[in-house]
Amino acid sequence: MSADDMTNDGAIDPERYRVDSRMEILRVLGDLARGLQLVTAYFNEGSDFILTTILRLDEEHNRLVLDYGPDDSLNQRLLAARRILFVTRHNQVRVQFTSESIQKATFQGAPAFVIPLPASIIRIQRREYYRLATPIGRHLNISLATPDGGTISAHIVDISVGGVGIIEPPEGRQCGWEPGSIVPGCRIELPEEGVIHADIEIRNRYQVDSRDGTPLYRIGCRLLGLDSRSNAAILRYIHRVELERRKVRKDQ
Repeated sequence: MSADDMTNDGAIDPERYRVDSRMEILRVLGDLARGLQLVTAYFNEGSDFILTTILRLDEEHNRLVLDYGPDDSLNQRLLAARRILFVTRHNQVRVQFTSESIQKATFQGAPAFVIPLPASIIRIQRREYYRLATPIGRHLNISLATPDGGTISAHIVDISVGGVGIIEPPEGRQCGWEPGSIVPGCRIELPEEGVIHADIEIRNRYQVDSRDGTPLYRIGCRLLGLDSRSNAAILRYIHRVELERRKVRKDQ
């Protein structure tokens, strides 16, 4: 999977969603700068990425100023990249743009990246997030609060920054989780990334087949109240698992 695959939700033609209006581009990028929205910069054909934010929309000099990363070796690779794909969200709609030029600069006394203002952006009007099916043999679990004050653990079958799909544990059938229910105080431990805390909203529940014929129920959950650090941790986990899968496929 390339960065373009990851950011285009599979088989979409991004040209259908291209925005060329300078006024609209300035509006979207200005909103992102004011909100310090997390931006993922993919480079080296998607094998590397860095998390950043737009610090300033400099319309006068026709450029964007972006936050410098903490890993200098990664920063140097980004500065040497020939093409960078920037991916973010504006009002929960995916926005992406590219740059073939990036330079190091100083902003308010600190290092920063500078790129030319993009001549166009892609604004994909679909609100889905890329979902990663969790690796077989490496279970990812979520701890859920029960109405009586206890907790139960459920297996996560897929994950994105928007939500998770879980297999309902037997104890969960007594919890009255119906679509629209809010389950507070949930906990996900991401390997190598730490613990994510969030409330979840139950979005759907339906029966799925199991190998032994036992009825299983899959619950689609929306993650609520994630901060930028938690979003970044989920993105890093997804990217790392995809890179590992790609390496295994190449070695086969």
